[in-house]
Amino acid sequence: MGQILVTDYSGTEQTLTYDDGDKLMEVLRDNGLVRAECGGMQICATCHVMLSPEAYQKTGPATDIEVEMLDGTGDYKADSSRLSCLIKLDANHDGIKLELGPEL
Repeated sequence: MGQILVTDYSGTEQTLTYDDGDKLMEVLRDNGLVRAECGGMQICATCHVMLSPEAYQKTGPATDIEVEMLDGTGDYKADSSRLSCLIKLDANHDGIKLELGPEL
């Protein structure tokens, strides 16, 4: 089990727990923080997160499909934006920090 630090839409930081193998989007959705309307199909960007530099290093860069989806929102940041539905959490992610992307 690990923890992530999330800054929500109101600027409040919350600590959430996850189990290895959980998708980041599911953790955020299950805690009422994102809508995740498409259920992880990479077609809505309602699970957009902006990762700290350390967290971005641990998750890796966005895929071409992610970049296309996020760039269409007008809020894409090349050095931090990811779709949380594509991030599978494990022990390496314990303690990462992120902010929710602008609410769509």
